[in-house]
Amino acid sequence: MDPGRVYAAFDRADAALSAADGEPVADVRRLLAESRDRLKARMRIALVGRISSGKSTLVNALLGAAPAPTHALELTFNVCRFRHADPAGLIVHHKDGAPPAAYPLEEMERLAVRARARDPELQALLRRIDHLEIGHPSPQLLAHDLIDTPGLDSTYGEDSANALRWLGRSGDEVHAASVRHAARADALVAVFDRGLSGEFAALLGDFAGTGFDTAGPVTTVGALTKVEHYWPLAPDPLAEGRRVAEFLMESAGARRLLFELRPVAGLLGSAASTFTEEDHADLVTLSRLDQDALARHVRRGPHFAGRELPDVPVPAARRAGLLARFGAYGIVTACCLVREDAEDIGALRAELLERSGVQDFRRLLLDHFGNRAEVIKVNRVVQQARSLTGRLPAGLRPALSDLTALEFREHAFLELAVLRDHYAGRLTLGARETEELLRVTGEHGTSPAARLGLPEGTGAGALAEGAGAGVGRWARADALGEHSGASRGAVRVIRRSYELLLHRVTASGTSEAVEPSVEASVEASGVSEALDASEEGIGAGHG
Repeated sequence: MDPGRVYAAFDRADAALSAADGEPVADVRRLLAESRDRLKARMRIALVGRISSGKSTLVNALLGAAPAPTHALELTFNVCRFRHADPAGLIVHHKDGAPPAAYPLEEMERLAVRARARDPELQALLRRIDHLEIGHPSPQLLAHDLIDTPGLDSTYGEDSANALRWLGRSGDEVHAASVRHAARADALVAVFDRGLSGEFAALLGDFAGTGFDTAGPVTTVGALTKVEHYWPLAPDPLAEGRRVAEFLMESAGARRLLFELRPVAGLLGSAASTFTEEDHADLVTLSRLDQDALARHVRRGPHFAGRELPDVPVPAARRAGLLARFGAYGIVTACCLVREDAEDIGALRAELLERSGVQDFRRLLLDHFGNRAEVIKVNRVVQQARSLTGRLPAGLRPALSDLTALEFREHAFLELAVLRDHYAGRLTLGARETEELLRVTGEHGTSPAARLGLPEGTGAGALAEGAGAGVGRWARADALGEHSGASRGAVRVIRRSYELLLHRVTASGTSEAVEPSVEASVEASGVSEALDASEEGIGAGHG
């Protein structure tokens, strides 16, 4: 997609509306300006789920830091937006329209301890908060912003209800805030607590009703959290999480909404990046105990954290800290890894991240969302422009036609439509063809090499040969009529994707270097013969 064409469509829309008067026109121009600014910003990914489903712990695990307090229940009643910033900081946005106020990040703890606050000034501030914006130097935030929403619940337990009453808010208001901020995001992570798998279908309904008008597999992935609690019944909780996730995806019809549901041991992932050198020394000490004896101790939870244990050479207070940070499964896993020669703190961090599923989930966000960030954001713009058209007087509605027409003029939107057909089960492509569809549309990267399944750094001639071969394969499939309906439309879109790749790599190389390869690849594919056969069939009345 050419950004220049997108911004030119904005310019033409604004120019057409600039001479018109009236509040509706002014509102539309303001919203279009905001949309244009959003295109230049990082992608926004919102985490949505029930209260205490592990959203904040997952945020900390993804960031490789702990900017989001997870022990203060009341904090979950605020939307928290995490963006890249160095130095770190905190900005409070108010419900009453007052200018945002900057605070040191350390103030987040003070703003979280609501039900215990006795300072009238602090109480007044807490009641005015709309959302918190947290700037943090985590490199993970270079790719996208993360939005941690309070929860989709509208009813709460006694402690939560008491905190809400103290704030002068209701569960419905918290639900509405979650929905409002999720609807402003470009993509969603639907967070499911592994303990609620029996309610999975109902939870899917909650997510479908978030007001996120483009929710679907292109823009939504799922996280099955707290899978560490499958241990000790499941020796490998991540493997058990994958089994449960696959079952839920198949049995609950989740593929209509989610691209994928991945298991994550969020507590272990968060601990992997944030444990201290003292924690590491204690883990090394614990690793010298008999493995079965250590497992028996940590399974007893409070007993392990609060009792003096003569056979455990780590003080109770520090054991309590380890249990809170790692959980029982995390302690046993870390000690096992230390025994297996991961005693170095850097090696232990890296291995724990892999064992937690966090690294896998980071890659999922980057591959599935990051590689399509621009088209997903522009798609949001197109949908908004379509909704704004109805706010304008009839004579001014054509002013937005260039924006809404992007959906039909830009090939990236055709690819997006084919992906939606694929996820909705409307295509009959084979496994190899489906993988090629995902790859050429950017699932594994947006460079020509990644789209062609070739190593980065491949020369222009080889890239052109690969693109030409792709054109040939899909032109032949189209000419022979191997597919019908939505699948035949997909074949033509994929063919065009290869043609555009071929043009791109040919333009970047020399014609002498690439033209023979292109001709050879097209000739080898048998496209000419297929086209001739197709034309003969049409001429004979068999088309």
